[in-house]
Amino acid sequence: TYYNDHHFHYAYFIHAAAIIAHLDPQWLQLNKEWVNLLVRDAANPSTSDQYFPFSRAFDWYHGHSWAKGLFESADAKDEESSSEDAFFAYAMKMWGKVTGDQSMEARGNLMLSILARTLRNYFLMQDGNSNHPAEFIANKVAGVLFENKVDATTYFGTNREYIHGIHMLPLLPYSSLTRPSSFITQEWTQIFDPSNPSAPNPASTIQGGWKGILYANLALIDPRQSWDFFAQQDFDMSWIDGGASRTWYLAWAAGMFVFLLLLEFFLVH
Repeated sequence: TYYNDHHFHYAYFIHAAAIIAHLDPQWLQLNKEWVNLLVRDAANPSTSDQYFPFSRAFDWYHGHSWAKGLFESADAKDEESSSEDAFFAYAMKMWGKVTGDQSMEARGNLMLSILARTLRNYFLMQDGNSNHPAEFIANKVAGVLFENKVDATTYFGTNREYIHGIHMLPLLPYSSLTRPSSFITQEWTQIFDPSNPSAPNPASTIQGGWKGILYANLALIDPRQSWDFFAQQDFDMSWIDGGASRTWYLAWAAGMFVFLLLLEFFLVH
């Protein structure tokens, strides 16, 4: 499809490969070159490679990737899912870690660090953001960021949970780096918190897999409430999106609970 979204799609394969390789070294030896090819396609570090361009997706000047491929677009290149952008960097980092490729691991770390700063400035808007018009900041997320404009929408619908959720997926350890707790608190309180009577889209009223995504994201700041949501006795499995499981979200909430306890301990001591 004209080289669209390679970093988005390949991230899932590379991350899965890193997990399998960690568990099965023999599998790693049989599949290492194939997975390396996926990394090379989307994030080739060499300017002398005759088969793949240098850094196809990640724009080192702008500090994030562009998802659009090789075709004309009135508003130039764009990116819709900032979280999947970060996911690619994380997947590449983990693949470099498990294969012993220190250069690849370091590039993944560098991309994650750059993205953490870029997303806070241009994609995930806290109150007082100085890079977007004041009237746009209330959206909290950029939606689709083009080179020529920013549009609070998605390519698959205008529901608010779509616009926010596409910047959450997938929820993994890198999320606590690229999605600041201060931003998540504002986003939840102002838009999705069922206890806030002025919240325009209470998470409790949302149906389908996006509901689970919102409550999984909540684990980054309130893992107890997230756990209680997924552990409730009359849980509706339709609230789990196709790329996750109830087991994973329970493990995720429990893990975040321990992580925040440890973080608080080390900050105090």
